Parts: sequence; C-alpha cells; structure tokens
Amino acid sequence: MSTESRQVLPVQLGDANPKQSTGPRRIVQSADFVGRGAAAPIKGAPAPILVNHGGPVLGSVEVVPIYWGNAWANGGNATLSTQLDEFFDFILTSSLIDLLKEYSTSSTQIGRGRRLQSVRVTNNEPGTQTTSGRQVTDAQIQQSLQAWIKNGTVPASTADTLYFIYLPPYVNCNGCTFPGNFLNTLTEVSSHELCEAITDPALNKWWDPNTFGTGPGGR
Repeated sequence: MSTESRQVLPVQLGDANPKQSTGPRRIVQSADFVGRGAAAPIKGAPAPILVNHGGPVLGSVEVVPIYWGNAWANGGNATLSTQLDEFFDFILTSSLIDLLKEYSTSSTQIGRGRRLQSVRVTNNEPGTQTTSGRQVTDAQIQQSLQAWIKNGTVPASTADTLYFIYLPPYVNCNGCTFPGNFLNTLTEVSSHELCEAITDPALNKWWDPNTFGTGPGGR
C-alpha cells in the first residue's frame, strides 16, 4: 500500500429542515492536518463565551462513508476502508456522542447515531488528470455527490445524513494530505469533523462572538 498521502473529505448535505435543500457542504478545510494538542492560554484574551446562534444540530446522525476511486477495491486500501467502517460503527454508539448532548436544542436532542451501508465508487476516478497528477476540486466533489444521490448510488439525504468522502492516495485536493499512520490520522480527523458536523452542520450554530471560535473543537 502506498505511504505517500491519503485524503478525507467529509461532506454534509441538508439541514434541520428536511424540506430545504442546501446542497453539499464541505466540512474539512483544504489544509494539512497536524495534531497539536491543547493550546496554551493567551494572556489578556477575553473569557470564552460559546453562544447558541439558533442554527440546527443533527439529532441522530446517519453516516454514509463513500470510498471514491478504484484504489479502494482491493489490497491494503480495501482493508483500510473496512477498518474505517468499523471505526464509525464504534464511535457512533460510544460515550463520545453522549458528551455532545450538551449541544442539544429545545427541538432536537442529540443522541447516538449509526452508520449506513458504505459505498465504493470504483467505476470512475475523482477529479481530472493533470501534468502534476490527478486533481479534484470541492465543486467536483459536490457535483459527484449530487449525481450519486440522484441516481441512487448513495442513500438519499435526510435531516441527519452525513456523507464522508474518502479519496485515493494518488488524488490531490489542494493540500488536504495527511502524513503518518493513515488509519490513526483518518480516524482522528474523521472523529473531529464528526463532532463538529453533529453540533454545527450549517456552520451557524455555535461560536464565540469575541473570538469567533466554534465548538466543539473549533474550525
């Protein structure tokens, strides 16, 4: 299995009102992931005040892992996709989700979720071929997701649907590469983004008006 890079792009569709269609939303920013631990307090900084600004939360998240590209069909990558499925099976019914209940709203109580059937899209490759390798854009990912929903390749979206799209190692998405132990890194990033997507799927729920930091975990 290649050890150069592998990317993960969770994409979320919909909001708290299933009658409204907002289109896919990118959750992971295009930037290298570096685990830094807890940040040191900044002297003179205002006390954090996490304010509820009225946006939606996901009450019982239903995760759909999507493995895009032929590389996921066999070998080490196929094994990795199975491990990621097992990771979601565990974390979605774990005490981590219980901790997110404090972000519940009067209309939506956050509870444990489940993984729906994962999807392997192996009949086409992400993005386009360039002189520097395959490149994929956020717009291409959104368009592909919409097409898969329309033709039934992936389950239709509901107010609680969360799509995670994983790309093969030979695809570049403007800097979203992750070094190190791939399984550990992918589960670390995925768990972080899972918590943010559950508590603030539309990016308009929780933030500090003084620092514009968000919770849990920040963006």
